[in-house]
Amino acid sequence: MPFHATMGRPLDDIVETSLIKRIKGLARSLIDKEPAAPRWIFLIGGPGNGKSEAVETFVHELDDLTNSTGDLINTVSRKFEPNPVAPRRVDVVDTELQGSVLRDRLRRLIIIQDASAVDGPDQIAEDALIEDLADLVTCPPGQEPVFICCANRGLLARSLSTIQAKESLDWLNVNDVTEILSQLLTATGLGPGALADDRPECWPLEHDSRFAAWPLDLDSIITVEEGVSPFEQMMSAAIEQQRWEGEYGCSDCSSRTMCPFYVNAAMLRDPNARRALVQLLRHSELATGQRWNFRDSFSLCAELIVGQRDDFSSENGTDTPCQWVHERVDEISHGGQRAVRLSAAWELAFHLYSQSLFPVWLDPADELDKNTIGKFELTRSALSMFYQPHRSRGSQIRQVLSGTFSQKLDPALATPPSSESVLKAVEDEFAQSTRQGLETFRQSLIPLIVELLDSMSLAEEDWIDIVRESSKARAVLQALRILCATLMKRFVGVREGEYLDVEYLFKYESILRDSDRLQELIQPLKAILAPGGTFGGSLIQVYGQPSPDSARDILVTHPLGIVRPRVASESTDKRPGHDVPWIEVRGHHIPLTFELFAALRAHLFGARMASFAPHTRAAVDKVNNAIAGTSARDTDGMRGGDVSIRVGALGFLVPSADGTVRFEGSAERQ
Repeated sequence: MPFHATMGRPLDDIVETSLIKRIKGLARSLIDKEPAAPRWIFLIGGPGNGKSEAVETFVHELDDLTNSTGDLINTVSRKFEPNPVAPRRVDVVDTELQGSVLRDRLRRLIIIQDASAVDGPDQIAEDALIEDLADLVTCPPGQEPVFICCANRGLLARSLSTIQAKESLDWLNVNDVTEILSQLLTATGLGPGALADDRPECWPLEHDSRFAAWPLDLDSIITVEEGVSPFEQMMSAAIEQQRWEGEYGCSDCSSRTMCPFYVNAAMLRDPNARRALVQLLRHSELATGQRWNFRDSFSLCAELIVGQRDDFSSENGTDTPCQWVHERVDEISHGGQRAVRLSAAWELAFHLYSQSLFPVWLDPADELDKNTIGKFELTRSALSMFYQPHRSRGSQIRQVLSGTFSQKLDPALATPPSSESVLKAVEDEFAQSTRQGLETFRQSLIPLIVELLDSMSLAEEDWIDIVRESSKARAVLQALRILCATLMKRFVGVREGEYLDVEYLFKYESILRDSDRLQELIQPLKAILAPGGTFGGSLIQVYGQPSPDSARDILVTHPLGIVRPRVASESTDKRPGHDVPWIEVRGHHIPLTFELFAALRAHLFGARMASFAPHTRAAVDKVNNAIAGTSARDTDGMRGGDVSIRVGALGFLVPSADGTVRFEGSAERQ
């Protein structure tokens, strides 16, 4: 929410982004009375991506440029005061604008900080937005206000459907409003319109240059072409040495060498470790197709360095991270029982940033004989950490990290073939024994990991003498080694920049805007769509169902034709870029997602389509069916003999001279 003292700006300053620069430039253009400057602005995107910050920056910039000494800021912020909630729309009329420059340049300032909100239970957000647009397009020339609106694409789509369905809106200039909504959707989306050479411009809109829009969900805050990215600004503030070592800091804390929070900040002050983290997060955007927004990024910084408050609550009243750490460090330093030390070390290790990034652990106890586990106390203590809940999973950021993020990137899931890979070395050493793995990597480990692996080595040694006597004992020993290898692969993998599919991700990143490298993927795609050079697509196949019997299928066949690769669109002053290259086949666009890229690369080395991920197969099938549907209506192609439609074993559909289609049995063709 803009102009709210207790919300926003965790860094106490504006995080500079491409949108912030654009908004400041717009404010200057309006004050300078540039005729081409758009006056009606839509900031499009989901929650947490900086729309409110942009609105506040816009007002501050207008105030600064006109030397209003805070009058405009105070006027707008007063109107945004909750009563009991913040209003959907703030309207500053000309008599409230101090100074002739503001009155002359703005005339009137309208701000909608959340178009999805309503001011009363009987109101509908779609209707309110339609009326806002109608007021703008019917405004007399020379009296246009400055209008800035924060909205999401879902609301735009619903508003378009609403205006098309309501006959009662005939008094409005419906055609103009409908066209504006359509342009806002197509110009800010990543649908078929974005995957085209003639991609529509959004700043300003082509239909009406008084409107401009910017899709915030397309901007990355993890990496930028110039300067320091917003995420790096957040992380730098969180790990700033003075905050940790200065007065009231951790410099005199006796537990700091074992404290995961202190260690996290210290490790991330290493430029190489921080660079590896940023690269991993950037690769997560490519692998998942989801941008990191401001809300999740701020949450991520807190999660990686400390965690969440309910992680540290206990029955004895401990409710601060520092108290929680001191108790566990005391258990390690002064605890008499080795099992207690082991449990405390595991709890601390779970808060290392490499483990917080990938919080999913397999529960080894599910597959093990509980009576066998009970033979040794250290083993019971170690395995109990994985079948008792220790951390809340309900927060948004933990759901993000536990989901597709971990599935796509977790170093623990990677088994690189290269003998030079550090993850391969971890697997090889810990497969021999935890002690061997510890000694191999000891020099690069922090004290907390050394303490944990040392205790795990002792737990492992309990089983050495009986492992040959029982397969159940061997399973326990293997589980202990897997847990240690998982911990180590994440610890070294995140710091060294090695994780699942990292080589493919670097290759994918390198081809986004390289047409020559994209060309290499054409042949495997052709082999999938048109084996032997001839395309064959079913007209009756249903997604998720087995392929129809060939004797009953309706199959369209023709030469595949030209297949063209297209690089991902680059940013310009009039539209943002994106990270999705595509392949054009007979007028259809196939988005080259990371999954499809990896599948095509695998196909080059002999992988079959049946081995592709289900959503990748579905994407190929979707294009296959779309091409088949278009080809089935190509009567010219049918007349020329390029397109053939076979109806099972019965015969073919052929065009007649009058343009109709008739059935011709197989016997007639012979």
